[in-house]
Amino acid sequence: MAGLGARMETIGGDPALSSRRFFATMTWLRWRMFVNAMRSKGATGELVVRFLSYPIVAIMVLGPSFGAGLAAWYCVNQNADAYLAIPLWVIFVLWQFIGVSTSASGPSFDLDSLTRFPIRYRDYLLMRLAFGLLDLPTVIGTGCLIAMIIGIGAAAPVLFPWAAITLLVYALCNILFSRMIYTWMERWLARRRTREMITGLILIISLCGQFTGQIVQRFSTSGHHAPPSPWMLKTVHIALAVNWVLPSGLTAFSIEHMHGGDVLLGLAGFAGLLIFTLAFLLTLHVRLHAQYLGENLSEAPAAASSKAMRKARPAAAARAEVKSAFALLPATVTGLLVKELRILLRSGPKLYALVMPIFIVFLFSFRTAGLDQAGIAHGRFNQYLFASGCAYMQLLFVGFIYNSLGTDGAGVQFYFIAPMRMREVILAKNLMMAIILVIEVAAVYITSTLLSARTPVALAATTLAWTAFTFLINTSIGNVRSLVAPKGYDPAKVRRQNVSGLSSFISLAVIFAAVALGQVALMLCRMFEVSYWAAAAVFAVLAAAAFGVYWTVLNKVDGVAASHVEELTRELGKF
Repeated sequence: MAGLGARMETIGGDPALSSRRFFATMTWLRWRMFVNAMRSKGATGELVVRFLSYPIVAIMVLGPSFGAGLAAWYCVNQNADAYLAIPLWVIFVLWQFIGVSTSASGPSFDLDSLTRFPIRYRDYLLMRLAFGLLDLPTVIGTGCLIAMIIGIGAAAPVLFPWAAITLLVYALCNILFSRMIYTWMERWLARRRTREMITGLILIISLCGQFTGQIVQRFSTSGHHAPPSPWMLKTVHIALAVNWVLPSGLTAFSIEHMHGGDVLLGLAGFAGLLIFTLAFLLTLHVRLHAQYLGENLSEAPAAASSKAMRKARPAAAARAEVKSAFALLPATVTGLLVKELRILLRSGPKLYALVMPIFIVFLFSFRTAGLDQAGIAHGRFNQYLFASGCAYMQLLFVGFIYNSLGTDGAGVQFYFIAPMRMREVILAKNLMMAIILVIEVAAVYITSTLLSARTPVALAATTLAWTAFTFLINTSIGNVRSLVAPKGYDPAKVRRQNVSGLSSFISLAVIFAAVALGQVALMLCRMFEVSYWAAAAVFAVLAAAAFGVYWTVLNKVDGVAASHVEELTRELGKF
């Protein structure tokens, strides 16, 4: 960034020249950051994982694009242009859903820092819009719309120019809408209480949608062929009416009437789409202009009143309570453990994530009830409900284990200057996760027993031994990855990857391998008609061996941390 001001023209110079120099400098900067990143430790592994992910990304792009193009060709070929709204709505939903559920591949630096340089707001706005155009949701959505243009052109060549213009504007509308949503959500998520409320609201809405469908399926008197209720029909009619005044419906409306020769109605639909696009741009402009003017939100708490300070408990009493609760642990580990507990209790998204295994058990139980009602035999699936919940729970622990230092931010520097070892820090974090694991396993077992069948003792013992084995293996690898590939955690950013790409790949490989090993063990027990206690004994031995590996790795984390202290402080010091 140091050369940015030197490479730019002054504000009083030629605007076109200034903009060209600005974007050229930013392109050069991004290239140099990429080249320099390849010289850091672990860059080779990250590059390999990125290349391995390209075939998967290609499938994710080409598959939906082929489906969208085929659907567009069929609708136009059958003179059912109005049904183009269906694939357009699907594209819109996937565009936003994939955007929220994936990390951004855009800038590796904060674009807000550009406001420190003498740049025009126009250039700042264009730069914010340009970055992220190669993100996965944008590539998939744009690919689907290009395929729809080709499909429409193949079915009606005369309609091709108008379809291309309309769908490209629709693509711009989706891009601006997603940027608007992310930017405003980052504004709302800048405060911890707001983050907790929004995350809870999103979680409740998503779970209510799941529960509604499963409850209707379970308690319907006529199974899957129950007649629709009047209120559901009314809701569908209202949704269809609203569809034609929203961007997806307006796009289909414009193409339909242009195909039918109603030019004025086609232009009217296109005008409505342009109005939505400009409205999204204006709403995005409000946020970006505030950031351009230097808005800086802070989570610093207000000064405590004297009355509240008088009511605060003395520090000595608090330390006495902590000491009595963790009397068997060293004082340093005790203090770190309490710190981790307080961070967890103040993080709404993490608490919501830890509740998810229980809701997953609920959903699985409703699905088995639906299979019973449909007359589909599902064998002894209910007995494996506890095992399924524990397997799903391992996926949720990835973000906690493989980036355990991410929440410490710049505070990680104090670990190297305080009279403590990094081994104690990692041990405290691991103990916190172990306590959470025990609580989660107990909650999943109780929930599965109350909602479904009681898990046989032998199968429950096998599940517990498998869970301990998988947790210890993940923790051993995660402790090393947390030190060699840290990732800063910013709760106010909507789309930020919480673990590095290589760490994510390793964690998924470990979990899938552990699940496959568990499935093989259970299958062999059934094949040879051996009790599940044999599998429990095998996994107990593996868990003991995994604990030995964990203890060996734990005793070596001080040396690993010392050799990666610069990477830790540089990466986590950004947050």
